[in-house]
Amino acid sequence: MRAAAILLALAGMVAAASADAAAPAVAQDTNVGITVGDGKSLAAALRRARTDRRIRRITLAAGTYELAAPLVIDERLSGSEDAPFVLAAAPDARVVLSGAVHLPALRWQPWRDGVWRARYAGPPFQRLWLEQQPLVRARYPNLDPAQAGFGGAADATSAERVARWRDPAGAVLHALHGNRWGGLQVPILGKNADGSLAYGAQTGNNRIMPPSERDRYVENVFEELDAPGEWYDDRRQGWLYFKPLDAARPPAAGFRAGAHEALIRIEGRTAQVGHVRIRNLRFQDTEPTFLKAAEPLLRSDWKFYRVGAVTIENARDVRIEDGEFSDLGGHAIVVSGRARQVLLTGNHIHAIGGTAVAFVGRAQAVRSPLFEYHEHLAQAELDPAPGPRTDAYPRDSAAVDNLIHDIGLIDRQAAGVQIAMAARITVDHNTIYRVPRAGINIGDGTWGGHRITYNDVFDTVRESGDHGAFNSWGRDRYWDPDRKEMERRVAADPRLPLLDAVEPIVMRRNRFRCDHGWDVDLDDGASNYLIEENLLLAGGLKLREGFARVVRNNIMVNGTFHPHVWFADSGDVFESNIVMAPYQPVEIERWGRSVDRNLFVGGAGLAEAQARGTDAGSAAGDPGFAAPADGDYTVTNAALAARIGFVNFPMHDFGVRPARLKALAAAPAYPLPATVAAGPASPRQNAGTLEGLLLKPVETLGEQSAAGLGTAAGLRVLAVQAGSRGEAAGLHPRDVIVGAGRDAQGAFAPIAGLASLQTLLADGRAPELLVMRDQARIVVRWQQPAAATDEQRR
Repeated sequence: MRAAAILLALAGMVAAASADAAAPAVAQDTNVGITVGDGKSLAAALRRARTDRRIRRITLAAGTYELAAPLVIDERLSGSEDAPFVLAAAPDARVVLSGAVHLPALRWQPWRDGVWRARYAGPPFQRLWLEQQPLVRARYPNLDPAQAGFGGAADATSAERVARWRDPAGAVLHALHGNRWGGLQVPILGKNADGSLAYGAQTGNNRIMPPSERDRYVENVFEELDAPGEWYDDRRQGWLYFKPLDAARPPAAGFRAGAHEALIRIEGRTAQVGHVRIRNLRFQDTEPTFLKAAEPLLRSDWKFYRVGAVTIENARDVRIEDGEFSDLGGHAIVVSGRARQVLLTGNHIHAIGGTAVAFVGRAQAVRSPLFEYHEHLAQAELDPAPGPRTDAYPRDSAAVDNLIHDIGLIDRQAAGVQIAMAARITVDHNTIYRVPRAGINIGDGTWGGHRITYNDVFDTVRESGDHGAFNSWGRDRYWDPDRKEMERRVAADPRLPLLDAVEPIVMRRNRFRCDHGWDVDLDDGASNYLIEENLLLAGGLKLREGFARVVRNNIMVNGTFHPHVWFADSGDVFESNIVMAPYQPVEIERWGRSVDRNLFVGGAGLAEAQARGTDAGSAAGDPGFAAPADGDYTVTNAALAARIGFVNFPMHDFGVRPARLKALAAAPAYPLPATVAAGPASPRQNAGTLEGLLLKPVETLGEQSAAGLGTAAGLRVLAVQAGSRGEAAGLHPRDVIVGAGRDAQGAFAPIAGLASLQTLLADGRAPELLVMRDQARIVVRWQQPAAATDEQRR
């Protein structure tokens, strides 16, 4: 054990603790500080500080602290505004708080096929290291570090492979969502009587549907222990199995196993804890938490588990400053429930299994909360009062100057910054990249007031789809999957969209890039936004149905505006923006309050917009970007800028500012302005008629997203003729026919196009049609006409 803790008073008094560091002595002055040198003395210092109010600072000497349990900072450790409680590294010291512990010496025996085993009867764990080298829990397919993407295989759970497994209880299926809306995990409980796998409930994803058939892998299966660096813990028989990286006998010492999912909990038990500072610490080696992610965050696509390496709840005036979070199995920082004035700043968060930063309130604070996409309340049952019901939510807090990258390595339903059931959260000057889904995600409209400013977010939506570098939902209390029902509700009570989204969300002077979706994606009812002076580098901006969005003075490099399925009276504004391709509307009949005074780089886009009745005062021409190869898209064509009211904004103030983080941060690729291409096909181009239906193939990401499809496939129903067989079958405009006719196994044949559907309907059968309606799959039966009578023939 290291030497005992050395006690330092801020006044300069010094005392030494006993060699066992069981209870460090404290000098008899106020505002006392303690320096500790190992996990045991740290725990003892915290115990002493809870009873001795003079101790306001604990300084950690350099070293790795293997914690016996997560550190708890509760209301007994609260500081004051003038003298906060501080837990910090000594100057220039590298201090690591680790959630892993060294295993006792292991007596390895050769087993077979290059695998060794040793007796182990300690606590269970999910992660194992040999010194600093992370090892892989037995899995199929084998992990290939050189392979980009999810790294799965279609045969991961095939009948042939499962037949090789004697008892897979305790294994886990990791997969992407069937529509690529993030990731999910499914516990494997064992085998059914017929030899198929018995599964538990999905975790991590709130849009339940079968996992991807292709993007899946299985871990913790004994029979898959076949690659160097893999291990398996046989809890029943008490053996730890390991296949060494170099084929030599494994060492007896040096193995570390995951022990804790959390490292610090700042949480008031009977009262709020306040005035706490955590500085210059490194957090690593926590256990994964994906199988505990079972709480739906209202009707967003997320299920969540409220624990990070640092978890903050029932707290105020807390700062996590200049830390490093890496090699974590789960989330880095979770601000949960009742919390205010929390500042997360100057942190480097990378190589972690889950989300970097989450501000997540409690559902008890929400009026008329709903938890699944298709769940709804009758309008008369909605609580009509605006705003929150209780104060069990984060508010007036901020994430500033954090460098976040390479996250969501295990849980693909992850974000750089996640906000749900919170108010007035500032997200400013963060750099976020290499993420599986959104860099910044807002899960609902409750309760707005957020300020998203000066962030640099790129290389996003890497392993999923139908999302953006910035993504938000607004499935608030009034929202219903049935669009006609929503329109009826809002027409009857126009206050409904802003009962939860009570304060506008401001997005200003950010740089976003998404090459696999939209740079900015406001989905499913997201309302009350001001989006201005943002630089969008690839995917443009999408506004799905919602209310009161003002989008102005943004630059969309090689991108454009994607409006989807708007309400009749949305109140939306799209003005003074620069777009480089024609708009891509999907099912837009009314164009909000104003779509005008925008600059199109190509005249065709302007002509199309004016033909639809928008952009009477817009212009076309070359904005003359100053130096796009260097990321400077300042508009030099002053006359065109003045004509549409565009005002230049700074081009080099995005992302982290601290020099140590700025030196580590990557930057996005800066696209050169592309030659303007022809616009998308008109909504009715490529359409055809069949039995009273006007049908068009699903061809674009926008059409796919608007219908909630996993791929761009199927036939959109644009119109249904009254009295036609299409109407008799119960088809509606906005339906998408995705399959027809069942095979011997009951599966629908996918629709390849209008001709394939016409062939199926013309052969005299009465096939069932698989239809996507309001993002739910339904089956309708096509009715063949009755044979004509002799009288009808005459």
